[in-house]
Amino acid sequence: MKISYNWLQNYFEKPLPSPEKLKDIFDFHSLEVEGFDETLDKSEKVIETVFDIKVLSDRAHFMLSYEGIAKDLSVLLNIPLKKSEILPPPPQTIKIAPKITITDDNFCRRYIGQYVEGITVSKSPTWIKTYLESIGARSINSIVDATNITMFNIGQPMHAFDADKVKGNIVVRSAKDGEKITLLDGAEITLKADDHVIADTEGALAIAGVKGGKRAEVSMSTTKIIIESANFNPTIVRRTSTLLNLRNESSKRFENEITPELAIQGMNEMTALVKELCPQAQFGPVVDIYPTKAQQTVIVFNPAYLEERLGVKIPESEVKNILERSGIIIDKGSPNLWNLTIPFKRLDLVIPEDIIEEVGRAYGLEYITGILPPKTKKPVEVLPTYYIAEKIKNSLVGIGFSEVSLYTLVSKGDIETSYPLARDKAFLRKNLTDNMIACVEKNSLNADLIGLEAVKVFEIGHVFSKDMSAHEGGETVSLAIGFAQIKKVKGFKSDVYINVCLDGLSADLGISIMPRPQIILKGNYSVCEINLTELVKSFKPSMSYSDLNFGSTSENRYKKISSYPFMVRDIAVFVPDGVKDSTVWEVVQQGISESKADELLVHHALFDTFKKDGKISYAFRLVFQSMERTLTDDEANEIMKKIYAGIKSQPAQAGKGWEVR
Repeated sequence: MKISYNWLQNYFEKPLPSPEKLKDIFDFHSLEVEGFDETLDKSEKVIETVFDIKVLSDRAHFMLSYEGIAKDLSVLLNIPLKKSEILPPPPQTIKIAPKITITDDNFCRRYIGQYVEGITVSKSPTWIKTYLESIGARSINSIVDATNITMFNIGQPMHAFDADKVKGNIVVRSAKDGEKITLLDGAEITLKADDHVIADTEGALAIAGVKGGKRAEVSMSTTKIIIESANFNPTIVRRTSTLLNLRNESSKRFENEITPELAIQGMNEMTALVKELCPQAQFGPVVDIYPTKAQQTVIVFNPAYLEERLGVKIPESEVKNILERSGIIIDKGSPNLWNLTIPFKRLDLVIPEDIIEEVGRAYGLEYITGILPPKTKKPVEVLPTYYIAEKIKNSLVGIGFSEVSLYTLVSKGDIETSYPLARDKAFLRKNLTDNMIACVEKNSLNADLIGLEAVKVFEIGHVFSKDMSAHEGGETVSLAIGFAQIKKVKGFKSDVYINVCLDGLSADLGISIMPRPQIILKGNYSVCEINLTELVKSFKPSMSYSDLNFGSTSENRYKKISSYPFMVRDIAVFVPDGVKDSTVWEVVQQGISESKADELLVHHALFDTFKKDGKISYAFRLVFQSMERTLTDDEANEIMKKIYAGIKSQPAQAGKGWEVR
């Protein structure tokens, strides 16, 4: 969602913090800012900043709007809002009103319509065009832009029909199977019976909550309109917009659910804006069909619960101040219990834990110190599958294996997903082996970069099949072990090593892994897979988790790797017997430094040593990589030239000099 700094500032008398500070406030308290763009004038002065923010579904009820974000900032910054919540509607000077019928109360929770005549449709004023275009919305005309301004302002989607093109009554109904509608962009859509439409006697005018139709489109020649402000079932709107691939700003707000109470505010703000744009417009009565009115949520809250859960004591006056700034009405039924009446728009506040989160994030999570919860009085139940999985992890990590987590969604399988993210992520995996083979292959290709003599990886994860007789209806837990010997060892076979690992696992678990799994041998690597769901049936776990060494920390730290390819160069040097490999490495390193390539050397290793005729050979593997670009052969060759020159310049000892093999 795009947010204009200037548009947001319009809600406050007091200047907002700088965009950089505002970004931190959003990130640490309410929203994730994925980036922001600045617009400069001719003198390079910033005249507009537009934030690209990510609103999570738990706060989308009220924060997919400028008003919602402004109210949240008002709470966080403790500054008052300038804009009043509800604008006064224009007077009703004519008696014409649309006739509206709702056939499904479950889908349409509220529908408000109002007839307006004396409209002059024109290009929008500069301030409207500037606001809309700043967030990537296209200016259409004054009436359509008014619906969009209202939606972005308060989060209530609006629509306007050309009243002369509406035939008969307006009906909110289910679509007829095979019914067609031409949308505003000219696309023709075929509807199904579980879709819903806004219709008249001739057919569909709009796909309810999703997209308007072409037939009753507002154009420059429109003089009469019917304004719609409605509330639709979020699940049904989401289903329709997804199946028809019509995701837009309107459907986004409906599918995240907004309160039906917002519809009247939307109508009032929209009509007030229309009156401003068309002073000569005449307004009819408001038709408001509201089958089941929304009820305000009341949460019984114990303030002591706050300290118990957050682990910090916040003064009661501060808690009360935060809640009241959030629009929550506090009724102290007793000293220990507060009855909190929640604003209609705050559908995210339902239980006491929601209040704790609201107070915590407004107070500042950075002031809350983490503390360990008290130990449970009763023994913790040991889950066999979890226990054996952790036991296996300890065993394999102890002999140098690394755990990997590979994709659950793959290109082939027994169970297909309805809406795959990509073609190669359309099925649930039916084994771990296929991904493990690819994992071992890729790690083998990067072994030089990582400095591995062998690739040793494993994964414990769920697999899925259509065999309904399997455990939990086709879902089981498996262990996959992958191994590849990178540095060749005479007589060594990777499948033999896998069997050695299985013997070690059997000993550590105290059970026999029988029958032995099939070992897939390809080249220098091997992979096997074990059904843990079956194995756990013969395993007797400990009565506690105490022997799993939970709580011990690793010294390993994350290090960013480059996305650019690496280059490998080997160099072998004959030196007089008695010269240490560390001495040779110092010379090699000096050549790299003279090439100003210290940052490009990401790994090095001594991989071979042998003696011959009173001389000793040291072979080094050098791995170069840039964090910023793809290296060229010429760059690597220039580095090696410096190294060769440094080696050849070393003085001879007992008539024997240094020699590059």
